[in-house]
Amino acid sequence: MNTMNTYSVIMLGPRGSGKTVFLASMHKKLSTQGKLDFFLKVDGEEKRKYLNKINKELVFGEKWPSATQMSELSEWEFTCRVQAKDLLIYNACKFVYLDYAGDRVNTEMGEEDEEFNEQIRRADIMLILLDGQKLCSLMRREKFGLEWLTDDLPNLLNVAQNIQNKPLHFVISKWDIIEPHYNLQEIRNVLFQEESFGNIVRKRNEANKPIRLIPVSSVGKGFAKLEDNIMIKNVGVLPKPFQVEVPLACILPDIIQEQVDELIERIRQEEDKIKGIEIKPELNRKEKLGRFFGSIGAGIKKIQESLPQKYKFGENLVEDFIEFVEKPAKEKEAEAYKRVEELRAKQQEYISKVVDEETALKSVVASFQSIENRLNIDFPESDLSKVL
Repeated sequence: MNTMNTYSVIMLGPRGSGKTVFLASMHKKLSTQGKLDFFLKVDGEEKRKYLNKINKELVFGEKWPSATQMSELSEWEFTCRVQAKDLLIYNACKFVYLDYAGDRVNTEMGEEDEEFNEQIRRADIMLILLDGQKLCSLMRREKFGLEWLTDDLPNLLNVAQNIQNKPLHFVISKWDIIEPHYNLQEIRNVLFQEESFGNIVRKRNEANKPIRLIPVSSVGKGFAKLEDNIMIKNVGVLPKPFQVEVPLACILPDIIQEQVDELIERIRQEEDKIKGIEIKPELNRKEKLGRFFGSIGAGIKKIQESLPQKYKFGENLVEDFIEFVEKPAKEKEAEAYKRVEELRAKQQEYISKVVDEETALKSVVASFQSIENRLNIDFPESDLSKVL
């Protein structure tokens, strides 16, 4: 029996940034299958009850849910599942979120924190929450935000630079209180004014490592208001989570990008030694594959064969990915609109063919592609690659 594909996500953010509420909101929104054509099941009855408790506190509690305590590591396993046309349910893959207590960022962590360093080495991707409330304050040049800029953000970036060969997502929480006043481009511009942030983005671009800036809201518009830097709940308003599924959906596409680029570089080095082929750095992925193997199709087949088992989703996905990421940003945005119906049709095709774990995974990946495409349309500034 095949072991289910499992992907590990390091989740980090300062105290109060909203990590636990984000996970509870994501679970609530994705606990049943809807238009996204997949749903999540948290492993462990106690974990399920706890996330439901957080959601209940969020909706009906006078206070916001409490933060994860110092030295506490919460491990959350979410099984991604698909209900096929015959209503049978199939597991597709699993995402393990390692939610580290915010105090690990608010206080200095030493080199001797070997457990944390080992988790980083083993993770598939890192997700760092940027507190939208503090970002709002920073935009206004208030003390609350400036302290975040000079304390929390450098600590976060210090950890981020250690995840060298994996995708990196900066997730902006509490987007509902930012959106009425600032857009993502304005937020991005301010972050780039911090030299360390710009350096990390620049280094990752030079190394062709995926990096994103994704806005989310665990509660959505109208649920809370900001008064004197305090989040106040509006009575009688229910949460409507915004984009909480997007970071999850971008995990596999970004891992594929990282894996493909790594394989192309490895093949380039091997081919250089064996054949003495000179590959110009300005060539794109498709041109490099054609140069290596005589045709793009042969190159894509080689990439598919060389990928680790848990990243094998089919040659069509690899080809589709390479075709899309090679396009310039403006062309990508225009292309994204054209792909909406195409991806929706692909989703329907794959879900109609779900009969086991393998076909369920293909269906989920198609859904992820559709969500990623929507992000490119709604927030083209989210892609931090090639921006410096």
